[in-house]
Amino acid sequence: KPKAIPKIQHTFPAESPSSKAARQEKLDKIKKTFAFSWQGYRKNAWMQDELSPVSGRYRNPFCGWAATLVDSLDTLWIMGLKDEFDEAAKAVKNIDFTTSIRNDLPLFEVTIRYLGGLIAAFDISGGTYKVLLDKAVELAEILMGAFDTPNRMPMTFYIWKPTFASQPHRARTRVVLAELGSLSLEFTRLAQITKDAKYYDAIARITNELENWQSNTKLPGLWPKSVDASGCKKPEILVPALSPLDHSYQKGPGYYNSQTPQIPPEEIQSPATLDSETSVERTTERNGLEDDSIKSEPDSSPTEEKTESNEKRTSNSTTVAEQDNEKRQLSDENTFPEEQSKPDCEPQGLNSPPGTSLEDFTLGGAADSVFEYLPKEYMLLGGLEKQYQKMYEMSMEASKKYLLYRPMIEDEKRNVLFSGQISTNGQSDEERYMKLKAEATHLTCFTGGMFAIGAKIFERSKDMDIARRLTDGCVWAYEMTPTGIMPEHFLVVPCDSETSCPFNKTRWFERLDPYHPRSRTRASSPQMVLNDRNEDLIAKAKPSEVEESSSATTNTSSIASPKESSTLVKRQLGDTENDSVNPRGSSLDGEKEKKAITIDNEDAESSKPEKNSEEPNHSATTPTGGEESEPIVPVIAAYTPPPIPSQEEYARSRIENEKLPGGVVRITGSKYILRPEAIESVFIMYRTTGEEYWREKGWSMFTAIQNYTQAEFGATAISDVMSETAYPLDEMESFWLAETLKYFYLLFSEPGVVSLDEYVLNTEAHPFKRPK
Repeated sequence: KPKAIPKIQHTFPAESPSSKAARQEKLDKIKKTFAFSWQGYRKNAWMQDELSPVSGRYRNPFCGWAATLVDSLDTLWIMGLKDEFDEAAKAVKNIDFTTSIRNDLPLFEVTIRYLGGLIAAFDISGGTYKVLLDKAVELAEILMGAFDTPNRMPMTFYIWKPTFASQPHRARTRVVLAELGSLSLEFTRLAQITKDAKYYDAIARITNELENWQSNTKLPGLWPKSVDASGCKKPEILVPALSPLDHSYQKGPGYYNSQTPQIPPEEIQSPATLDSETSVERTTERNGLEDDSIKSEPDSSPTEEKTESNEKRTSNSTTVAEQDNEKRQLSDENTFPEEQSKPDCEPQGLNSPPGTSLEDFTLGGAADSVFEYLPKEYMLLGGLEKQYQKMYEMSMEASKKYLLYRPMIEDEKRNVLFSGQISTNGQSDEERYMKLKAEATHLTCFTGGMFAIGAKIFERSKDMDIARRLTDGCVWAYEMTPTGIMPEHFLVVPCDSETSCPFNKTRWFERLDPYHPRSRTRASSPQMVLNDRNEDLIAKAKPSEVEESSSATTNTSSIASPKESSTLVKRQLGDTENDSVNPRGSSLDGEKEKKAITIDNEDAESSKPEKNSEEPNHSATTPTGGEESEPIVPVIAAYTPPPIPSQEEYARSRIENEKLPGGVVRITGSKYILRPEAIESVFIMYRTTGEEYWREKGWSMFTAIQNYTQAEFGATAISDVMSETAYPLDEMESFWLAETLKYFYLLFSEPGVVSLDEYVLNTEAHPFKRPK
């Protein structure tokens, strides 16, 4: 029997008629927006994964199993579109889960969208559409094959065709954490409905492995974004010591495996002293694989003719490189160590991917729903499994210590929070071993709602303030842009303290211009270096040198003076002043010596060279008298570079060009793909606090999204929220109807519609009934 879990939703007072009318008006607009996008999908992309709302075409990024249709089923029911629901539910029967346009099944996406969508539609409709449960079981049986590995960790991209599925396989050594650990709600609810424990058993094994590893990661309490789920520890293979010329092509020179015996420097032989009998033995193994085709028997000896041939090739006339090259050939006289027997797999639990030193920890993308599912699975299991509460509380304490930070914004009274990303090698929790990436991402905006639910069901009252600040941080991110829509991700200046954070414009400018003006001098630019040297040459050119060089003999056998030769080479080679000069001072291409000294305009007249009768006349003649004009000496004006902007000038230029709000360093992802995470937390905050503030902010968000994403056949993702003229991307993700519009609708619905005390919503906003 389920335990009593503390109430989540606020106890709302009776609503006045005027408030109800205003709320209903907003609710109708949201419903019409959904209906418009649904009709666009129905007419142009029926039974396909996604609609292209600008062109009226469709896309199939998943498996071609009508993702938008299945994802939208429960939203249709919640909004009262019962006829549309009935039509879609009957169409589900025609989905063929035995064939797919893809060779692999993305386990995570198929589970949260398809399996979750079918189960939730069955739940929300009161179990009246048996076809939904039948198709859910049909799909689940296919997905269960992904768990058929030695350690029962699933293949997150399951190649499920019979020719592969019948062969032994195991999970990968590098999988995304969220794709591995976000399957629990869907399989648990299916087990509860069908009374078949195998579905729960499959995901419980993953939970157990995560729990065992949680205290032993490089950041205890949290799991890294990438996980080795293979269950097989990569063995350290002992190989002969490496010579200075033999090194791993991946690690580079100087790399030695910790298990590799070291050669003392005094015992290392130089390549010139090695012959074919003393050459360093080379292993044929690469990444744990052995090549039997090039293994030589130890007792096989070369023939006499080959020995004589080798002696000739290693005579004094051969170069060291040739000798070394000979040693590297796989000839008969080479000997190799006996093959080591390939070690068996050494079992291990979840671990860091092999060869990983620095790891990333975050509550955002690649990790998000693992943490989100911990309190939700606790509720779905009726509070009977303390394991999930323990894991959640441990992870949240680590998150508060390492990941949460306050951004420096101009509105100092607005005390908001973001969740960033920590990179660490796990050596120490000292700051020098840990690097915080002060980022804000739309995906991470779910954390406000997660903290709110955790605060309620686990009675962590202090976490409610964190939930409020995290959610308001995402609201601020919507309000800071010209379109009123939050970017995909951006970087900010973090505060030094959470309690006090005055806006510091100087610090902001320093982050906008990380290269201080002292390092951005003229000498830092190659072109500026060249210009400086040319200016030095101009300054060194004296009038006497001009006259001397102009009257110099044209006999190619004469020798130029050292000064003349030096000046010539400097002009020809520009920025290579220290290069050796031509000892004879001869000009390029064997031409007669002609000195063309670069001069200023003021000295041009006084520095004209005298005409040499022996030199051919290349100058133009006057049109009247035929008198030859004086040779034209080219005049090259000195280049004056523009002044280097100050730090403030550079920062202000970036602020203006990139439209950066106060405290924002860079918009690293400016598009909006109709994401739901921010409105998800706004909805949860309203349901848990009853504060009208969240409805007001939610309506502003909806209005902005509707203004900039409206397309001919639905809503489209846009390219740049920092531009009021952003172009459409012609994509409408299925979560626009499954999540985003559902959360907007629930925000203005009566509190009893999909009550958080009766339902658990998965990461795709599909509501599963909680046990009573």
